[in-house]
Amino acid sequence: MPLKAYFFILFMGLSLLSVAQPRHIRLVDALSVENFAKHFNTDTVQLNQISISKTPAGVFVAYEKADTLNFKHEFYKSFDGPGYTKVGLAFYARKGNDYQLSFHNDNAFYCESCNNMRDYSASVSNDTVNIYISWGPNAFGQNEGYYFVYRPALKRWQLAEIHRSGVDDEGESSCEYMSYSKNTKVYLDNYYAESLPYDSTVISSQRISLSYKSGDYARLLRALKEIPKNSLFLLPKVFNESTAKYFMEAGLDEDQPDKINPIHGKNVLSANEIGYFLEQANQLDAAQVFLDKVIARFPEREVAYLNRGDVFFKKGQSSYKKAKKDYRTYVELMNKRGLQAKIPQRIVTFLNTQ
Repeated sequence: MPLKAYFFILFMGLSLLSVAQPRHIRLVDALSVENFAKHFNTDTVQLNQISISKTPAGVFVAYEKADTLNFKHEFYKSFDGPGYTKVGLAFYARKGNDYQLSFHNDNAFYCESCNNMRDYSASVSNDTVNIYISWGPNAFGQNEGYYFVYRPALKRWQLAEIHRSGVDDEGESSCEYMSYSKNTKVYLDNYYAESLPYDSTVISSQRISLSYKSGDYARLLRALKEIPKNSLFLLPKVFNESTAKYFMEAGLDEDQPDKINPIHGKNVLSANEIGYFLEQANQLDAAQVFLDKVIARFPEREVAYLNRGDVFFKKGQSSYKKAKKDYRTYVELMNKRGLQAKIPQRIVTFLNTQ
């Protein structure tokens, strides 16, 4: 190809990209995906979804964009079109029925076929925009969540949090949470989704991570104990009631519960200690998930009743009856074994005052 022809094609491609999104939209019909798409869609950009913002007023548009030629070109019909399709985000500020383009970021998501991106979305809650991306080569994949908060003084959405989770081919689950200070120079209008999690210049102010394999109680206990004490308040970001249930029940047949990750004599100590650890970390709902299962499997295990009683006690007065019941069972079992002297005085005091 002659050099002049090459530069002409390159120039035309860049020109198409620079004017792809409509700068101004006047919407006389009701605000909907269909009506907005009528004004937004061109040969090079196609609206995928919208999300309405109230702070400030406007509409976020997730779109697909041809990064070479346009969607009508034969290339996109006969060759690897998804590999040359970017997925971006635009924001249109609203004033009455007029929508003015404030920014567009062609790198807000992965390209359509990059990293096997399965799903993506942009949702708005008050002043926060959540960018969600699901990707990965295996059956479970990875999930990325980027949270940007609107800063009125800057008139921009600034990175505040990143949530990452996923499961690999070996069944290893990993979760990571990071939060960022107001000094972070990452903004919704120009960040690069594919490189952001690996950008060493973007430093979090708080971070917690946890890796485990469903059903491996001893490994989960070790991982929990490795979390720095000053980060335990972040534990619900990576392990909570729902993840606790998943840990114990992943892959279970509804007709045959507890056949995949059962609690038995070899792991009951670890399972009980996980419940105790979570109770001590004030993750009460997650703790109860483990302690309920321990008691169901080993109804004579007195310490599990003590631990679950503490969970109910910490939940407050509305749960005192449940705490009283567990503490009484604990005392009965301790008496049965002749271990009255080891019953904590606080338990005796509580039972005498309830």
